[in-house]
Amino acid sequence: MTSPRNTIYQTNVYRTSSDDIWNCLTCNLCYDECPQGVDYPEFVKEQRDGNAESADIVHKGVFTLLSDMMVDLDKSRTSLKEAGNKDSKVGYYPGCLDFHDMFFNVDADFKSIADSSMKLLNRMDLDPKRLQMKCCGHDQLWQGDRTTFDKLKEQNTKLIEESGIETLVTSCAECYRTLSQDYDLPIKVVHISQLLKDADLGIDSDVDVTYHDACRLGRHMGEYDAPRDSLTNAGANVAEMFHNKEKAWCCGVSSMMNCNDKSKALRKARLDEAKDTGAKVMITTCPKCLAHLTCMKNELESVEDYDFEIKDLTVFLAEQKGGKKNE
Repeated sequence: MTSPRNTIYQTNVYRTSSDDIWNCLTCNLCYDECPQGVDYPEFVKEQRDGNAESADIVHKGVFTLLSDMMVDLDKSRTSLKEAGNKDSKVGYYPGCLDFHDMFFNVDADFKSIADSSMKLLNRMDLDPKRLQMKCCGHDQLWQGDRTTFDKLKEQNTKLIEESGIETLVTSCAECYRTLSQDYDLPIKVVHISQLLKDADLGIDSDVDVTYHDACRLGRHMGEYDAPRDSLTNAGANVAEMFHNKEKAWCCGVSSMMNCNDKSKALRKARLDEAKDTGAKVMITTCPKCLAHLTCMKNELESVEDYDFEIKDLTVFLAEQKGGKKNE
């Protein structure tokens, strides 16, 4: 069922409507709006299952191929190094940040997300260890390749159990959604913003920011307050975009699919909303949002003046005065 607002979302930004399951962003906007509670994204995921070859995969399928290889290469991991306290009961999983740094040609430093997350967790005296795991399988699941996802799930579950941790922390919205909802883990899974919201980090930033709700953390998991509380707790001034929280617009590139003119139109509309807030920094909690919004900003620099930075929540906090733990 399509709500009036979702109709506006499609026609004003996408300029077209479609019943093709591969065009669906699975952003959950329709699910949140449907008065009958029809979970259309879940239906789309089920319909895609077993038909992965029909998906329009971006970046020439590099990230999908890397995940496929991990299934068959026993020692392969997303993280290129171990770090932290190897005996800690708190594990930090960075997701595929190292691979993003290698293959995304945009002005975004993905490595800093993991480094910043570890520093902030240490500042909270959690003494974490950085886990070496395989890709969580988020994209494979939503691209219709459940076979690969199930193998990644099985292998990662074994690695987590062998690690001895009791709490798994991730800074990636997609990893958080996947590990919480699509795995059956015997441990607690948290997004780092849920720990940062009440943390005393010794930060008083006084920076004007706006927060972009990642679909997987927001509408999929219902977590809207923790990232905002993390920012205000650190002294930042949060100005809301017109579409925010449950109404927030997606970055347009879900599960590494459909990076086309339609998704670019959606990203431009989102950047325009951020510009209208007057914020100096646009914050997000999803590496894909960071990559694709940054890519669009750089592409439009010759014709648009987007005088703000785009940063991950953890990087922003770690960069603020007092936000970095003394080495």
